Amino acid sequence: MNGVLAPSLYLAAGLAAYATMSHLLHSWQSARRTEHRLFAAMCALMVLLAIGSAQTYQADSIDAYTRALTLNVYLLGPFYVLFAAFVAAHTQTPARRLITGLLVLLVILWIVNTLQPYSMQFRSIDELRILELPWGETVALAVGTISPWFGFGVVVVFLVFGFALATLIRHYRRHHQATTLLLLAGIGIFVLFTVQGVLARSGVFEMPQLAPFGYVVMVVMMSLILNRETGERLRDSEGRFRALVEQSPIGIQVLTPEGEIRQSNPAWARMHGAQAARAGGNVLERADAVDRQLRAPFEDALRGQYREIGPLPYTPPDTSDAPGDRDSPAPVGERWLRGCIYPLQDARGEVQDVIVMQEDITAAHRSEEALRLIAEGLQARSREEFFQQLVLKLSNLFEADYALIGAEAPGQPGVIETVALCAQGRIVENFRYDLAETPCERVLDIGACIYPCDVQRRFPRDEMLVEMEAESYLGAPMLDSQGTLLGHIAMVNRHPVEDVDKAMEILGIMADRAGAELERLQTEEHIHALAYHDALTGLANRTRLHDDLTRHIEEAVAGGLHGGLILIDLDHFKTINDALGHAVGDTVLGAVADRLRGHAPEDALIVRLGGDEFAVVLPPRELALESELLTIAEHILEALQRPIIIGERTFGVGASLGCVCYPDAGESSADALRHADIALYQAKRAGRGGVQFYRHALQDEAHARLQIEDGLRQAAERGELDLHYQPQVDAADRLIGIEALLRWDHPELGTVPPDLFVPVAEETGLIHRIGNWVLDHALDRLSQWQSGGLRPPRLALNLSPWQLSRPDFVEQFHARLRRYRLDGHALTLEVTESGLLRDLPDAMAKLGALRRLGVRIALDDFGTGYSSLAYLRDLPVDELKIDKSFVQELAAGGDRTLIENIVDIARNMELDVIAEGVEHPEQREQLLALGCTHFQGYLFSEPLSHDQLVARLDPL
Repeated sequence: MNGVLAPSLYLAAGLAAYATMSHLLHSWQSARRTEHRLFAAMCALMVLLAIGSAQTYQADSIDAYTRALTLNVYLLGPFYVLFAAFVAAHTQTPARRLITGLLVLLVILWIVNTLQPYSMQFRSIDELRILELPWGETVALAVGTISPWFGFGVVVVFLVFGFALATLIRHYRRHHQATTLLLLAGIGIFVLFTVQGVLARSGVFEMPQLAPFGYVVMVVMMSLILNRETGERLRDSEGRFRALVEQSPIGIQVLTPEGEIRQSNPAWARMHGAQAARAGGNVLERADAVDRQLRAPFEDALRGQYREIGPLPYTPPDTSDAPGDRDSPAPVGERWLRGCIYPLQDARGEVQDVIVMQEDITAAHRSEEALRLIAEGLQARSREEFFQQLVLKLSNLFEADYALIGAEAPGQPGVIETVALCAQGRIVENFRYDLAETPCERVLDIGACIYPCDVQRRFPRDEMLVEMEAESYLGAPMLDSQGTLLGHIAMVNRHPVEDVDKAMEILGIMADRAGAELERLQTEEHIHALAYHDALTGLANRTRLHDDLTRHIEEAVAGGLHGGLILIDLDHFKTINDALGHAVGDTVLGAVADRLRGHAPEDALIVRLGGDEFAVVLPPRELALESELLTIAEHILEALQRPIIIGERTFGVGASLGCVCYPDAGESSADALRHADIALYQAKRAGRGGVQFYRHALQDEAHARLQIEDGLRQAAERGELDLHYQPQVDAADRLIGIEALLRWDHPELGTVPPDLFVPVAEETGLIHRIGNWVLDHALDRLSQWQSGGLRPPRLALNLSPWQLSRPDFVEQFHARLRRYRLDGHALTLEVTESGLLRDLPDAMAKLGALRRLGVRIALDDFGTGYSSLAYLRDLPVDELKIDKSFVQELAAGGDRTLIENIVDIARNMELDVIAEGVEHPEQREQLLALGCTHFQGYLFSEPLSHDQLVARLDPL
């Protein structure tokens, strides 16, 4: 490898490779990781570009030259795309459209480069000329006809350079950053070298192109930027850490393993005094009370362990007279400290320093002590004892000369009578005094007042202050829960008050407690009732339920009366709580409580038992009330089944209800609750969303369920199953579809409703056998209609989530289409929201596969589930079916907002929408006004048998 140029290019390639690794490593630590990674990618491409350029200069044939040149052109395209992205990232300039356009141009230029025999640069190469450089080195240069595509590529390159220079100049003008100037200089040099390379490639200059060397300059500039950024980051980090320690309100001291003070922050000096914070002292050699208690934790820290310290009482020495301590005097008086001690270890795990952290918790400790004292006061056996203990504790806690609780004297407006009075630490006899022109009057007028000194001068006519030789006064009003003024509590001292804020805080707490006690004594029944309510919903709680139910049952037994109990358990509430959080769950519970208040009888007790369980207790009455209880339960169930709208979310909660009549179901509250819980279990086992009464012979219900289960196992073989078909029409009453509805005619039970046997089928797994029968039967009928010369509309089939969850469902369904020679476009499959949410990704994949077979997907009972746009946006559905419960509300003058929202959602997402359960012309007209033009319901046709439907179908 003789000469200079080719080795220099290989050296440039090595430098670019080093820059690639350097910037990749820095990208893991730098806040500008995107810029470093983009620049690393550019450097990686430059490695190959430099090597490719060297190979063109060393080529010994046109073919070798063309291969190296073609490779260079392939690499230059992505290089300049990355270059534009790098500049955009560095300056935080939005450039998505530019990058997208460059990527499109890149693909075009790659295609041209591939199709051109001599790369994108040359239309033809006449010869490979050997050029001798001034220093004697020879290089190969191609001579030929330049391709127009080369000019197009040059325009794109200078477009990128123009964007880069303009963006960097604008960025510098805004921020005046030196790093931007460095980068601008590097890119400017790179542009100059690139211009030289373009002119050399175009044949203007007969010399090699030097663009890779220009990039080397930019690499050097970027390295300078990197070093500057690293230095600034280290300085910022050190500065932040230093400020964190110096400005911390917690005292921090660094000790050597020998116990010598290495460093202390200002908070430590304020806490212990400057002498205790001075570097060089040894805490293990002091006689300080706190330092003595550090010995054992210090030894643990030397062994690598973390230890907590305190709370510790500590009275620091008064060093204010010491010359060295005048700037940071230690606090005087008893203090309370709490903290921790832990080691600083090196990479080998050896302890280098020990960190001690302490904070002054005196104020918090006093508050805790005050609360403890208040709690002890509240344990008094009488009103008088309670207030006496309260003023005694207040006096002792703050060493107050006088503490009193006063209330307006009965029948004497403007006169205060002390309820309890403590003087010099002793309870003394109560007295009365005029309120006018006293600090107590100010307290009762405007609220809490504090006069830390000169209180007599402020109230010269207050004879009581004169007798007490008062210097300071603190007072707070006592209010009941409604804000009604009950009296006041006050402290009077012969000296100024210190720590005013904390004293007033504790005084306020004691005033609240005293006010609460006065209110309890005056309104005991009201306070007793508050203890029997649930905090979240405001309903009665379990304790109230047991008390009232016990009393009601006793009344019912003694008087031959009858009462009722309904237990309510919300369906699927746990899913809401887990998916959306407890805050949303609590809001839903509050909405449920409001529903119960609005739909339970006025004399009923509504209870929240806890979690998602509620209860309704009907007081005893003379007549048997089972039928009335059923009506009430169904009314409550209907209310809870209606969607709950919170913000932009719609929740379909639903509930299961278990009912008992007492005293028939037990002569104790425990028995009644246990039997109601059994009934609730039966309601949930029956498929949720129902009402179940407790019976002494629940075997009958179990037998009936078993009879349904046994009948379902053989229903298809016995020919008891049949399909009926309900038409679907448009606004012009034209037939646009039919929905297949399963019917079961049991030989003993008669016609069994689907809502009875379908849940049993899903619970026992029979849904797969029945679902297969429905699919085969419906598809066979559809095939017969088509082959018989009829023109049936789309046939809609309901799909159970358990059927859809089978791994091979799509393959089996496709096989059925082939077996019956049917096109998927003739079918609609209806799925429910709640069913899809069992495994949403799997359901989405399968529904997408079904749509690719031509099958339409309809979301049935839309609005009764979670109705979240987050998943609806991604679901492969074609049609939304408005649940009949919403349509029924239209006839009753209910809210149309939800239907209007559903129609708007469908229109915006380009989905069809069909309303179910349309039974009245008024409903049809309102739906039309809301934009819904497809209907299904008894207004248009009841479900038809096979023969009835055939009579309505049009021939081909």
